[in-house]
Amino acid sequence: MSLDAIDAVDWSTIPNPTWHQCDEPERVAHALRLLTVSATANETGDAASLLAGGGFVCSHAAMMFPAAYTATPILLDLVEHGQRPRIKEAALGLLADALGYFPIAGHNRVDTPYDADVPLCCAIARLIRGRRSALLVHGNHGKRLLAEAELHWRMTIEETELQPGGTLTALATLEGTPFGTPGEAEFHSPLSERSTASVWIDALTADVSGAACFQLGRIQYEAVPGSVLYPAECGRREH
Repeated sequence: MSLDAIDAVDWSTIPNPTWHQCDEPERVAHALRLLTVSATANETGDAASLLAGGGFVCSHAAMMFPAAYTATPILLDLVEHGQRPRIKEAALGLLADALGYFPIAGHNRVDTPYDADVPLCCAIARLIRGRRSALLVHGNHGKRLLAEAELHWRMTIEETELQPGGTLTALATLEGTPFGTPGEAEFHSPLSERSTASVWIDALTADVSGAACFQLGRIQYEAVPGSVLYPAECGRREH
């Protein structure tokens, strides 16, 4: 399954920010293939070292590459369906690195099927949250990865009501952990010419189902249903 997923990607279309050969996305694909079919501890370790040494992440620099987003679903498949426990453990560790490291400056966003210009860490976190059941099987390691992914929240507006003074109250769906307010968020509106804008969230209440109600300060853009917010600090994360 993972080999087919790797082969289905046109890795040559993914940017290599450093232009170094060791950071080529095709090298990431090669390392993922080696990890998928690794039969010994040395083979698994060598494949994981290739992924940690460039192209996916650079562990000694705590740096993440654009190919990490494309590789994340493949690593999640290995966490769930890897042929050996050590393959699953290696994939889990690599995912934790990707979520914890910082993207290279100028390459900290990705277009996804649901939004454009999404902070790279948030896009990866959403993929991780989508495999919650598979990750919980891995005990504390899986729980820690999920807890980190929950911090990269995403909030989708469903209804809005303009308040006196120009503030806005909105009902929304929150993916991830409720966050402290007041605080800054990155605002994506389907009606705005700008892909992102900065807004201030004055208050937030949310329940365990993800139903949320929040209040925005004055906003220059029309917050229509379908508008999305992300943590402002994620949009600024750069190495």
